[in-house]
Amino acid sequence: MSKNLLLKKLLERRKSKATFLDRLLFGILGIGLLMMVAFFVYLVWFMFTNRSATYTLPAEKTVAYFELEDLTLPPRLNQETVLDLMGLSTVLEQAFQLDVEDLQEQLSQGRLGLALLKNGDNKNKLVLFFRVRSQKQALAFFEELGLEGEKLIVSGDKKLPIYSYSQSKHFSFSFIGPYLFITEKPSTLEMIQAVYRGEDANLNADPDYRKSLANLPRQAWGYGYLNVQALYFGENNALNQLIEPLKSITDHLVLTIQKEYNGFHFNTLLSLDPKLLALKKGYTDSTRFAYSLADFLGSQNLAAYIGGANLSDEWQNTLETISQLNPAYGIILEGVVRAQVSRVFGEDVSLRNDIYPLFSGEYALAFDYLENGQLGIRLILKHDDRSFAEIKLKKLLEGFQTLASQFAPRLKEFTLPDGTESRELVVDPSRLKEITETYKDYEISCLDVSDSAYGFCYAITDELIIMSNHPESIKETIDLSASPRFVLSQSQSFRQALSNLSAVSDEITFIELKNLHPLLINTPLGVYSQNLLKSFEAVTWIKHYFNDGVSTEGYLLLK
Repeated sequence: MSKNLLLKKLLERRKSKATFLDRLLFGILGIGLLMMVAFFVYLVWFMFTNRSATYTLPAEKTVAYFELEDLTLPPRLNQETVLDLMGLSTVLEQAFQLDVEDLQEQLSQGRLGLALLKNGDNKNKLVLFFRVRSQKQALAFFEELGLEGEKLIVSGDKKLPIYSYSQSKHFSFSFIGPYLFITEKPSTLEMIQAVYRGEDANLNADPDYRKSLANLPRQAWGYGYLNVQALYFGENNALNQLIEPLKSITDHLVLTIQKEYNGFHFNTLLSLDPKLLALKKGYTDSTRFAYSLADFLGSQNLAAYIGGANLSDEWQNTLETISQLNPAYGIILEGVVRAQVSRVFGEDVSLRNDIYPLFSGEYALAFDYLENGQLGIRLILKHDDRSFAEIKLKKLLEGFQTLASQFAPRLKEFTLPDGTESRELVVDPSRLKEITETYKDYEISCLDVSDSAYGFCYAITDELIIMSNHPESIKETIDLSASPRFVLSQSQSFRQALSNLSAVSDEITFIELKNLHPLLINTPLGVYSQNLLKSFEAVTWIKHYFNDGVSTEGYLLLK
């Protein structure tokens, strides 16, 4: 039945006496219309109250921000551990004298986060923001935080008042849109209010920010932003000298985090000068790098793995890219590397003639936790000319003696011409041991420094070059080449983390956290690595190249 005919029938019925069925039909239509109007009203309200704080943060003065949609986490994850690792608990306590449990249970509803805003004279101010359950409830909560009988000081616009404490607390707060903003200075809140009133541009409207964000997943649980151009660490701070060169090639960094059942999927995009990206050749054959060398790395003691398709090409591309900005930069960088090569392997070893040719195929750099508690470093390369590889590796071993001797000192006592007794550390060649052994038909050559973790060993098989600071690592690789058992490529954590990522292009990084912790336990990072072990198993990431930046895609896997 056509719509016109149905309308005609309804009008004819209306002219006659309305029956119960007619009234029921019109009643249903009326209720449907009301529900539709209510839905659109709710949709507008939801979009306004649940939108990002970037609609209120100033475009030019936001140095950094990070926000979460909520504080709910995957069921296997302990919330207290994560908040401690993020530093949110410490920031709330030290900067605002607030407890994260009170914030979650009594005040916040939905989005919350932190921002760093530039507030005159290159001074940055920390801002806490969160969507409140009830302004009345939140105001009562902050009144109770003060001293007995202390009244909140109200200033600013009547529609957007700013509340401060006269004695007890050193922060101010204001309800702006759906959010409550807390910071040290009222002037910072006035800056945010100006954006809310439309007097200044907001960060979300910044075209560069939106363009970068468009390269990342649209739906996310967490968002972050760092304005490199606005970074400043105060007068006479050496970090400023490191940041300034970056400002000529990059504008900002954006971050998104997606919450999954078994971990967190994260993406970053670092905006770069298009000139830097124009030289990125990439690989048209997506099957060229399939991390095949992961078949020769044992998974049980592996702490970290970095693999790629062709390190020599990547390095040459880096030099060309840097030289595009300033020819002197590429020359300086290669000069620094050449000096380090000479320091390690001696003046007779050439970077271009002896080092580069070895890295023309796939590579795998691995860091292992050895049974004696030491760090094992292993580099595996593919080759297509065994005789050529043997000549180059023998030359490297001979050159390594220069460096190795520096790690074998002994105390020498002698008398100066004026009769003064003196002491100095000199090289002790007797501590250098050159060892050659045959293992399963393959020769392993080593130069070892006794009573130390220093050494250079290598072996060459029909398809692999294996270098390490310990012969046991080389033996493990040889064993796995004959019988691949418990190898990285078949590791559950490795494959599970990779399954959550896009196709690998030409390089990959993987870290097994349980094996990384023993290597860090005696360092300042040991405390944090211990906390990571409570909840996380591994992390891996790969890179993608866009026309306006480089993106990192990674996955943090839960236990």
